[in-house]
Amino acid sequence: MSSLYVTEAGSFIKRDGGHVVVGRNNEVLFEVPLERIEDITVFDSVSITSSLVTDFIERGVPITWLSGYGKYFGTLINTNTIDINKHKKQFDLLDDNAFRVAMSRKIIRAKVRNQLTILRRYARNLEEDINIDAQIANIKSVRSHIGECMRVSELMGYEGLISRLYFEALGKIVPSAFAFTKRTKQPPRDPFNAMLGLGYSMLFNEILAGVINAGLHPFVGIMHSLAKGHPALASDLIEEWRAPIIDSMVLSMVSRNMVDLAEFDNSDKGCYLTAEGRKVFLTAYNKKIRSENQYIDDRKSYRESIYKQCKQFASAIMHEDVDLYTPLEIH
Repeated sequence: MSSLYVTEAGSFIKRDGGHVVVGRNNEVLFEVPLERIEDITVFDSVSITSSLVTDFIERGVPITWLSGYGKYFGTLINTNTIDINKHKKQFDLLDDNAFRVAMSRKIIRAKVRNQLTILRRYARNLEEDINIDAQIANIKSVRSHIGECMRVSELMGYEGLISRLYFEALGKIVPSAFAFTKRTKQPPRDPFNAMLGLGYSMLFNEILAGVINAGLHPFVGIMHSLAKGHPALASDLIEEWRAPIIDSMVLSMVSRNMVDLAEFDNSDKGCYLTAEGRKVFLTAYNKKIRSENQYIDDRKSYRESIYKQCKQFASAIMHEDVDLYTPLEIH
């Protein structure tokens, strides 16, 4: 199975018999057998024929649109998986503070553990004049308050503080050419943030597809509040996956010189990957999301594990049992 990424502005995607054809102007760039396509992501002004869109919907192949800067626009997906009973249960649980706090605490603890694991891995090989011990100690100190929280808003406050400390430490870990001081988005202000932003958009799409596939309502979350146009549940469930998939991948890319500063456009509008840079990034992302996840039973790919976790979360919702959900934790 293949993920199809079309990044060139002005490209077209159409069907020719049993193949999907991608081209630009009057030139065919490449062809892929229709049955091999698992998902498709298009950037900028890429056109898809209506008949092919229908084919993808019938086959359950999600189509995601992102801007050239990596901003998420939306996903077109088959709605046959919608389960109204699960949706009703999600709305009912919005009034169950105890369940929401317990589940939120579980997810945040897993996220923090994953962040600490990433920091410890890279701390072993830091130069003598670089030290992140203070940030790690402060994260542990803040984490100790998570068990005391009685409201989701309190948990989110501690989670936000921990994330600031985490990104402060990451800024010290990355090579000096990619160093940054804090997480910036809309727009990203440096190359490292540009890659994190695009990576999180891609990962968000994976989570959203998994949530819908599990029959859940993506706009009804546990931690994040209901808001117009915001898939709150996808925002909840992405948290445990950020560090293991995107952060570790981007750190690896800059540490191994897989991406060059020349592959970024920097202006007063922000810092973004160029078309060539996106190709490099998406190749790395596709390899990562399809790699074997060794932290969850059955040794599935990260993509398969995300789908499995979304179904497990659905079971916890339906049975109102937090213990039925076990977040991803790396070590």
